[in-house]
Amino acid sequence: MGLFDKLFGSSGSEVLNKIKNTAQSLAEDAGNAISSAVNSASSAINPEAHQNASTGSYQTSSEMTSGFSWGPEMPSEENQYNYSGSYDQYFYDIYEFEFPSYRLTRETVRKGTATVITFWRDAQKALVVELMSDTSTAESIRNNCRREGVPYLRFYYNHEGWWNTRSYVIERTRNALKD
Repeated sequence: MGLFDKLFGSSGSEVLNKIKNTAQSLAEDAGNAISSAVNSASSAINPEAHQNASTGSYQTSSEMTSGFSWGPEMPSEENQYNYSGSYDQYFYDIYEFEFPSYRLTRETVRKGTATVITFWRDAQKALVVELMSDTSTAESIRNNCRREGVPYLRFYYNHEGWWNTRSYVIERTRNALKD
């Protein structure tokens, strides 16, 4: 009689099998996550080729399909790249128009490499949006928001193929504000 049989009686083998199956499933999930991370890293190194983790084959950017606010071709919808002003003005204009019940403040941080837009409802911070380079590793604003219990969003203004379309920016912001 094994240890699990002693602990769980006649169902000990059944419990042991469930544990083995769960461990195997977790190992497969971890393997998939690692493949995805490797694929993301290789895409960052060579954005023109994206490896399909399950088949090992590569897709060039011209073969890739587009998604909601991302993909190899610029969508016809207004986005930060076809907007006539700067990226931070693009976001600010959307926020002023779409969220008029909030007071907005805008601050340039990290020697001009990032912009923080804060949504205020009366004297309370309702949301902090950080617009930053995809090469930045800064976490201080995100960490401060977490400590303060304030919702936080991050948008990268220079990530190739990420267009930050108007509808995408509005949807993510509305979800963060729970509006």
